[in-house]
Amino acid sequence: LQQRAVDLTPDGHAELACRLHNLGVAFQSQFEQTGNLDEIAESIQLKQNSVAFTPEGHAGLASWHYSLANSFFARFQSTQQPTDLLLAHSGYHTSAMSVTAPPTVCLKSARMWAQLSSRFSQSETLAAHDRVIELISIIAGIENTSRRRHELLKELSHDSTKAAAAALSVNQPSKAIEWLESGRCVVWNQINQLRTPLDDLQEQHPHLADRFMLLSKQLEHLGNRADPHQHGVELPMQAQISLEAEAYNHLKVAKGREQLLDTIREIPGFESFLRPRDCADLIRAVSNNGVIIIINSDDERCDAIILVSGQIEPMHIPLDKFSHDRAQTLADELQIRLDPHEFRSRYIKDMADPRKIGRYKGPSPGDNVKGMLRALWDDLVDPVLQFLGFKNERVDTDLPRIWWCPTGPFAFVPIHAAGIYNPDGGSSSACLADYAVSSYIPTLSILDKLRSRSSDGSIDGTGVLLVSQPNTPGQSSIPNTKAEVVKTREELEKRGIRTAWYNGEDATVASISESMRSFSSIHLACHASQNITNPLESAIFLHDGALELSEIMKMDLPKADLAFLSACQTSVGARNLPEEAVHLAAGMLTAGYRSVVATMWSISDYHAPEVAETFYKCLMNDETAGGVVGLDITGSAQALHIAVQALHRKLGDSTEDLLKWIPYVHYGI
Repeated sequence: LQQRAVDLTPDGHAELACRLHNLGVAFQSQFEQTGNLDEIAESIQLKQNSVAFTPEGHAGLASWHYSLANSFFARFQSTQQPTDLLLAHSGYHTSAMSVTAPPTVCLKSARMWAQLSSRFSQSETLAAHDRVIELISIIAGIENTSRRRHELLKELSHDSTKAAAAALSVNQPSKAIEWLESGRCVVWNQINQLRTPLDDLQEQHPHLADRFMLLSKQLEHLGNRADPHQHGVELPMQAQISLEAEAYNHLKVAKGREQLLDTIREIPGFESFLRPRDCADLIRAVSNNGVIIIINSDDERCDAIILVSGQIEPMHIPLDKFSHDRAQTLADELQIRLDPHEFRSRYIKDMADPRKIGRYKGPSPGDNVKGMLRALWDDLVDPVLQFLGFKNERVDTDLPRIWWCPTGPFAFVPIHAAGIYNPDGGSSSACLADYAVSSYIPTLSILDKLRSRSSDGSIDGTGVLLVSQPNTPGQSSIPNTKAEVVKTREELEKRGIRTAWYNGEDATVASISESMRSFSSIHLACHASQNITNPLESAIFLHDGALELSEIMKMDLPKADLAFLSACQTSVGARNLPEEAVHLAAGMLTAGYRSVVATMWSISDYHAPEVAETFYKCLMNDETAGGVVGLDITGSAQALHIAVQALHRKLGDSTEDLLKWIPYVHYGI
């Protein structure tokens, strides 16, 4: 049929190139079934003709180059002829660099270009992966809704870590960091860019700043609109016309913003306005009292990249004993251990009623949580601590800070709790918490953004919003949430810190959303959940409904300081989006909270009040020049460390007890 279509198409016909290409694809399919080299040769000839008959600048030309490269590569895999490999590599490169082709076509080609480039040169490897990272931002760009961006990113989640691994393989840790920053947490980074304060531009060129802010707000509004795409639903003609008009308007606004960006970047001093930051700039953002450790996981290798304040270049430790598959196995085994334990909602200690929803049933036989923690210690954390000298005897008593930035399956294991909890004859007990205070960050840029903003200090910008939900409709009872907030409120008010308490039916979605704008901190003692299918629907459960992550993302809270999420699964990301940090803790950071206490899995309703009480007792007051009293949230990681380790010492090292304190984690400054 394809052959007849070509035979009936006259020379010069607009469809000739396409029909030649389709026939070439058919011959390649036959070759893949038979292995007949004559068929792949015919495929190559037809596709070459298709390329020759297509004018430069044609939107389909890159697709023909990609397809032709596929045929050359297929023949190379059969014959191992170097010429075919060279021609395939050239074709993928040409297609990847097209300026007129759909970005999805360019990305497919760029991936293959990157895959083959290691056989040619280091410069080719870096150039190919650089193009891949550039295309990720374009494809997941602001022309799509936030939900659709995350859907697209499911297919792109491994590109940045693969690029970083390639950079590390040629001893380029700085390039690895830049690519990870550009290719991970794409949606968060875009939201943060759309909310850039533009202080310098506003001061020097207010008309450009106002115009840019207007276009950015329009794009943010369009990006967060309701998603009209419903699977399996045929939209009526009028709706399709309306959507096309909306898409045209969206494209017009996006192009206008891009043109304005070009204008701004032509102004002296603004050449790097909103551009991705280079590694040297990122390293300058590292705190003086700690280090940032990025754990990169790829199918080919795993590595730790360490950034230390004052160091010009990042340091690199290959994790030779860790593979991506091993890390994935640890994450999967932990998931299996938690699921049957009902560690998916804040649970109560109720031995009298074994059917009680939310009751922790205890570890099942064969639990190997301690084995997972030891593996993380032996082959990841301990080598890093020794490299940094953190295990050496210290003069001061303050523990150093480590900000962990894990990728891939490492994002789903408790690195902060790595240690030896069941020492054998040849080893002694050890725990990361003995040597450092751990925090997590989605990206370096987000940490720097949070650190660069100080507390507001105004009378209406301080205080703590307290929320308790002991009996949320449709959820299991967690009675100690009220006791937790009572103790927290007593501690805060005796120190002169302003509070407001919403309990039970008073805590509605509307009231809490509005009150979050009037308080610098929030403490949520309630149920929460990670939505595995639609991560943007992960939510905090209030009396009249769910406050979803998608709504939190829309908030812009310039006075926000601390969010204590005394709930469950508030830092659990989507396993099919490991590089996007799609969880409630990251949503709070994006909304503006500089410090977030969250949980990797469910917490005990019995012990939660104790952790919260100790945490707030360890947080120092922060009094402004105007006499306004608030919390010094820069000590929140240390306060959580003290509170959790106190619980650890009280409970012991059984598997059941470990699972009660390990879920608490800190994000941010």
